[in-house]
Amino acid sequence: MSSTALFRTDAKSARQIQRSGPIPVGTSLGTVSLRITGDLQSLEAVWEDLQASAPCTGAQTFNWAQAWVRHVLGPEGHEPVIVVGSAADGQALFLWPFEMAESAGMRVLHWLGQEHANYTMGLFAPQAAATFTAPDISCLLSEVARATGAAAAILKGQPFSWDGIPNPFAKLAHKLTPSSGYAVRLGDFTVLYEERFSKRSRTTHDRKERKLAKGGPIIYGWAETRDERLQIVDAFFVQKARQFAAMGIKDIFDAHARAFYREVVLLEGDNPSRLRLGYIKVGDAVLAIISGTMYHKRMTVVLCSLAEGELQRQSPGALLLRHQIKDACSKGLAFYDFGAGEAHHKEQWADVVQPLFDSLVAFKPQGLILTLPLAAALRLKRAIKSSPHLWPLAQKFRAALFGNAQPRA
Repeated sequence: MSSTALFRTDAKSARQIQRSGPIPVGTSLGTVSLRITGDLQSLEAVWEDLQASAPCTGAQTFNWAQAWVRHVLGPEGHEPVIVVGSAADGQALFLWPFEMAESAGMRVLHWLGQEHANYTMGLFAPQAAATFTAPDISCLLSEVARATGAAAAILKGQPFSWDGIPNPFAKLAHKLTPSSGYAVRLGDFTVLYEERFSKRSRTTHDRKERKLAKGGPIIYGWAETRDERLQIVDAFFVQKARQFAAMGIKDIFDAHARAFYREVVLLEGDNPSRLRLGYIKVGDAVLAIISGTMYHKRMTVVLCSLAEGELQRQSPGALLLRHQIKDACSKGLAFYDFGAGEAHHKEQWADVVQPLFDSLVAFKPQGLILTLPLAAALRLKRAIKSSPHLWPLAQKFRAALFGNAQPRA
């Protein structure tokens, strides 16, 4: 099936339903009380309690969502739609962080910040995640659509399971995404490194590191002070803008997105929403940046970029990656997650490949105007990206047609 149709004929307006208070919905777990709100602050306690036990990444945590709403949603004309489902005893069973956008004059639900997240998912109490059925999720999602006036939901980049817990949204009809997620299980770094790379490859890494050191002292680090964090994240924006321009890709880091990332890099301590900025420098020059969140014993890469110049011949990005994986092993993390999308360095390191799926749901007949063409486009994109001949040609064509555009200032 290309997309799911969950049509509702109830004529009540969204505003009337929202004013009526919690919405009772019958499920296989009993009656679930739905609360739908755009007021994140009122949900801080329940959100943080649930994220501590639910399988998730930093992109589903409270402070991450709060920063996204503050800097991106308002300026883009979107609104947060946060759904909390509770059992009869008041215990939160799930929290779905959505945002509402308009497309072709229709209201459309997306995961909050999904265009800037490697993985998207709702927060489910583990026992509830294993128990909910496909009819349960369909019914609950339909009630959300009725209460908010959504014509469709376009929910991208979802894992089938996370940390061994099944994702109930996978029980709905779905489409495989064009790209998968990649991660490596951590343990003893020496054993891991020798398993993933031949002696010749390890020798090549060491030789490149020595050549790199001829340009000046090598510094592998994490940005710690406020000034250093802002310096490194701004260096990322410059590097990434140049990379996007050369590839003919639109720079997604506009002023609003940059403000969002500056906020999450400045979070303190072990906050799971904190974006940790890792870098390799030769002297004062930042040659590569790899940053991510650390939560539930997993480092999940969010942003990475490379500088230009001759020193790139010595693969500073690969050296930084090796250093970070070694550091993650020493910290006792269980996974180093490279995020979604195919790349040579991911194939070299990864021993976990995580297929992802998109949910395209039409709640009203007119919603099919959005979901059906998108389903067809996703099928085509997946076919192109999975072809060893078509995907390189597509990349070359895009770079030739749109490459070397002026990067964003």
